[in-house]
Amino acid sequence: MKSQNEIRYFFILSSVFCLLSSVIFLPSVYPHGRDGGGGDKLIDTEKMIYIPEGEFVMGSNEDELTEIKKVYGKRGGIEGYLFEKEKPKRKVFVKSFFIDKYEVTNAQYKKFLDATGHPAPMRWHNGKYPQGKANNPVLYVSWYDAKAYAKWAGKRLPTEEEWEKAARGADGRIFPWGNKYDPTLTSTAESIMENIEEGICNVTTGIAVGTAKGDVSPYGVHDMGGNVREWTDSWFNIEKGEKVVKGGSWVDLSPRARCASKDGVNPKGISHIIGFRCVRDYEMTA
Repeated sequence: MKSQNEIRYFFILSSVFCLLSSVIFLPSVYPHGRDGGGGDKLIDTEKMIYIPEGEFVMGSNEDELTEIKKVYGKRGGIEGYLFEKEKPKRKVFVKSFFIDKYEVTNAQYKKFLDATGHPAPMRWHNGKYPQGKANNPVLYVSWYDAKAYAKWAGKRLPTEEEWEKAARGADGRIFPWGNKYDPTLTSTAESIMENIEEGICNVTTGIAVGTAKGDVSPYGVHDMGGNVREWTDSWFNIEKGEKVVKGGSWVDLSPRARCASKDGVNPKGISHIIGFRCVRDYEMTA
C-alpha cells in the first residue's frame, strides 16, 4: 500500500500530465510523414479475440469500494468519480462475441478516413497523424466518430457488459491481469515513474498498443487497464445523455484500471485520453 504522501504526489503528477498534454501536444510539434505516419512499421491490429458465452462477475461491492476510498478518498483521486455506479456486484450472462485485441490505432483510423472522407480528429494535420504514432490508439474521437468507424469496419461498439467480461474473465478478478495492481504491467499515472527509464512512456499520447506486455486480460485482450479509456455503446446516464467509458488511461490512477471502473461522457465529447475498440457478433456457421 502506498503512503498518503506517495498518493498525493501521484495526484499532482496526473494533473501536471493533463496540463502538459494541452500545452505540448500541438500539431506543429510532430512532423507528419507522407503516409500519415512516416513509414512506421505497423503491428497486426486486425486480430480479434473470441469471448465465450456465459456468466461473469460484474461490478463492485461496498467492501471493495470502501478499501479504495480509504486510500484515494471518496472522490477517487484528483477528479470526482461515482463509485456508486459500479454497484451492485452481480453475475451477468453475455453471449459469445469477438473483440479487437488492441485499441483502434491511428493507422487503422486513417484507412477509414481515406475510404469515407470522414473528418480527421483534432491534432491531425492535413489528414495525417503524427509521425511515429501509427500504432498509438486514435484519440480525440467522439462516440459518434467511433460508431461510424465501427459501422464502416463491419463491427460495432461493445456494450459495457461485453467490455467488462473481455477485461475481467470468468474468475471475477479486479484488474485484467489479476487482483493486485502493479504499475509495471500497464500504463497509468503510477506507471510513468516506473516506465520512463524504459523509454516507453509518452505523456501526451499514451503508448503504442500492446506495449504494456502485462496489461492482458484472461482472454488475451490488451490494454484494457490503462493507456486510454474506451467508448462503449451503453448508457451511463440517459437523462444527462452520457455514454459509458471503460478502462483507465495514462493520466489516471490505479482505481481507474480496475475492470469494474467506469465513467460517463457526453457522446459528442472528445479527449486526449479516450479511444475505442470494436466487437463483432459471433455467428454460428454450418
